[in-house]
Amino acid sequence: MRAVILKRISWSAFLLVVLASSADAQSRRRRTAEPAGNAPATQQNNPPVTNPATGNPVNVPSAPATPPPSLRQDGVGTPVDTPRKSLRVDGVSEKSPIRDRVPITYDHIREDDKFWEKQIWQVIDVREKMNIPFQYNVEDENGTNQLLINILLNSIKNKEVEAFSPIDDRFSTVMPYQEIMTRLTGEVRTVRSIDPVTGEEKMVETRDEFNPETIKQYKIKEVWVFDREASALKVRILGIAPMVSRINDDGSVRASIPLFWVYYPDLRPVLAKYDVYNQNNDASTMTWEDLFEMRFFSSFVVKEKNAYNREIQHYIKDGVMRLLEGQAIKDKIFNKEQDLWQY
Repeated sequence: MRAVILKRISWSAFLLVVLASSADAQSRRRRTAEPAGNAPATQQNNPPVTNPATGNPVNVPSAPATPPPSLRQDGVGTPVDTPRKSLRVDGVSEKSPIRDRVPITYDHIREDDKFWEKQIWQVIDVREKMNIPFQYNVEDENGTNQLLINILLNSIKNKEVEAFSPIDDRFSTVMPYQEIMTRLTGEVRTVRSIDPVTGEEKMVETRDEFNPETIKQYKIKEVWVFDREASALKVRILGIAPMVSRINDDGSVRASIPLFWVYYPDLRPVLAKYDVYNQNNDASTMTWEDLFEMRFFSSFVVKEKNAYNREIQHYIKDGVMRLLEGQAIKDKIFNKEQDLWQY
């Protein structure tokens, strides 16, 4: 009998210890999850809201304690994260961060030494195999995007160069940066927005986002001149213009027109600071200025200076024949240089 009583007493003591431990653990969890003094503030800041669609109460999430990281404009109207510099050496050796490179000075050509001259307009299509560097949409170790359209827009935004209106290609009318962004992303629109949680209706301002990869072509204006003093045919690029496409209702491209013009001699110091992708050797550094000066791109002629001031497409409708006409203009320039020599 005594053994039975002792056994019952021991079981009762064991149950009391288990219950006390459980109650203590629950109180600790409650204190951790809902600190004293914060619960009333939480209920006051986040009052219960009824979903108008279902009629059920919904808890509105509280605002974050810390503000979100600041966003920057990447030059094309799209908010993106702040440029992140590489914290480790991305390679076998550290690259020099110095960007004080300057373009090579042109040889001076006197007006009296210009024996022959011809102005032409060409188009660079980034979809061609030789123009792959124009599609290199990657950030370098300093977090700078190396896409050409971003370089152009950032240089205009930072007032390093001036943009000119495409109403003509003589660089006669300055085009402000805000006007360029309006053409790229459209006007700011005020639209009606309904909060899916609270059902509150409000008006917000929005605008379209610009995708830099939609720029598929660049038009360049250049002049070929035969220098009598050097006895050499030389070429000088005068301007660069990114082309934007106008789309029909059925999705076909109606036309490609210049977005803005940039005077290339003013742009050369900017292009000399940015490396370009070299698909043959990553260790061989080449700048955008080197690419244009060494003619490491493929292009086709769309216009030569003529009495009617018209492009090839205005008097030749067939696309293949237009390419052949442009190639004929290139051959005419090449043959002109050969004809000026006497053996």
